[in-house]
Amino acid sequence: MSKKILIVDDEPDHITFVSAVLEENGYTSIGAKDGVEGLELVRKERPDLILLDLMMPRKSGITMFQELRKDPSLSNIPVVVVTGVSEVTGVDFRNFMYKQPLRDEKKFVETTGLTKYTIPDGYIEKPLDPDELINVIKEVLKE
Repeated sequence: MSKKILIVDDEPDHITFVSAVLEENGYTSIGAKDGVEGLELVRKERPDLILLDLMMPRKSGITMFQELRKDPSLSNIPVVVVTGVSEVTGVDFRNFMYKQPLRDEKKFVETTGLTKYTIPDGYIEKPLDPDELINVIKEVLKE
């Protein structure tokens, strides 16, 4: 049985493109247009992995990610952030997510309540390279 991957992104063209790449590589895909719909589908479909955009209407990917990690029944589902936030803002978001909060983890945990386990399992910049996407998915799913 193929692995089920949930794509959460407010750009329909992006969902269509990623779905095509996933299906060409033997995965099943489902799409959600924002964090609200994404959480509903996570609870209903129990995907093997979530590809999550950060900047979306109604509920951002950041908020959805935090809610996933706080819910014991959902917290074990791997999440790969797929975003163009660095391109839009000029901030190296990958570096921020993976290095900054952990530099002084004790202080970070005390001030935010978060731990290193609240970082995503993977990170990909938009525009997507299909080969990079599949490589990251295989790495995260340990395939």
